[in-house]
Amino acid sequence: MDLQFRATQLTEARIQQLRAVTGKDQPFAADVLSGRVKFRECVHDGRVVGHCIGNSATGEILGLSVDHSYRRQGIARKLLSLVVDLLRVDGAQRIWLAAPSDPSLPAYRFYRAVGWHPTGTHLADGDEIIELHITNGGNQSSAAAPQIDPG
Repeated sequence: MDLQFRATQLTEARIQQLRAVTGKDQPFAADVLSGRVKFRECVHDGRVVGHCIGNSATGEILGLSVDHSYRRQGIARKLLSLVVDLLRVDGAQRIWLAAPSDPSLPAYRFYRAVGWHPTGTHLADGDEIIELHITNGGNQSSAAAPQIDPG
């Protein structure tokens, strides 16, 4: 399968759509326009089949999604890795996201399988805050590049 990973092409309509999907409002648009929000997408046969969004100012992964028919092919891992790398290069010291805390959900298992760890913080909607521990030779470090399997 010929998959292409690229920067997301942003139009005003696309920014509005992403704002709706992420639940973010005016500050989100300002961060997009400033370049702090990083977008990557996966395209197959001209169709976007996955995307990942992160904010380098906060270190938050705002969204990760892959079309159901394209799951379990390494697309989410690759997209997440690309965006984490962009956030780190842009100076994010902590990489984190809100994820389901229900072990029966695929997202719960996915994030733990790629090295994310719970912080102990739970949100009112049942999600929990998890973060990526950055390692350098086995030791935690905020200066090392993230070690995520891009496969």
